[in-house]
Amino acid sequence: MADGWRGEGAQHAGARPYQEDSWRLGRRSDGTLIAALADGMGGHAGGAVASRLAVEAFLAAATADPSLEPALEAANRAIGDGVRADAKFAGMGCTLVGVLLAGDRVDWISVGDSPLWCLEAGDLARLNADHSMAPQLAAMVERGMMTREEAEEHPARHRLRDAVMGEELQLIDRGTRALGPGARLLLCSDGVQTLPESRLAELARSPVQALVDAVIARARPGQDNVTALLLERDT
Repeated sequence: MADGWRGEGAQHAGARPYQEDSWRLGRRSDGTLIAALADGMGGHAGGAVASRLAVEAFLAAATADPSLEPALEAANRAIGDGVRADAKFAGMGCTLVGVLLAGDRVDWISVGDSPLWCLEAGDLARLNADHSMAPQLAAMVERGMMTREEAEEHPARHRLRDAVMGEELQLIDRGTRALGPGARLLLCSDGVQTLPESRLAELARSPVQALVDAVIARARPGQDNVTALLLERDT
């Protein structure tokens, strides 16, 4: 069996009237932990359906296949099938971040802007790429093309450059990382990013519900759905 990892999740709708995030945990026969999180888009029904279809298809495929690419393809195909089955779901989609955890190694694959963080030796580092417009705007700030304040307030800041929508995927982030003793992983929807990373680093040491509660306690107007998955070694 793989060295033991376990996970727990928590979520809140925030200031939204409905929840469009979904998450799932599972295991392979060798004990490898599988985790998937998706942040849906496309309205109440569409976003919730897309995220659920994606994580369920991802988990089923990742349980059987040693590579994460087929699991992402399965998630994308499930959404495409859902759209073709019912025209009211046209335009639905989601972000997706999925990981495999076994021993001292994490493998991940992601599309969209849902972050995967690693807390190790007190430092919180994002592992996966951000497929929103935020990195492009940050690059424009570095080149002197706009101010930091303009970038932070830009209306396109959170627009996705790619998402899982049943169509050909243009941006896919893949990676592998060795993990040291005591490492923890956080998979989140972007609703948690109303908290500064320094606060996230503190909360990543606590049960995952504390992180979600801290976001909601800020009572930000228009707070997006909040979902977090915390993965850590069995003790």
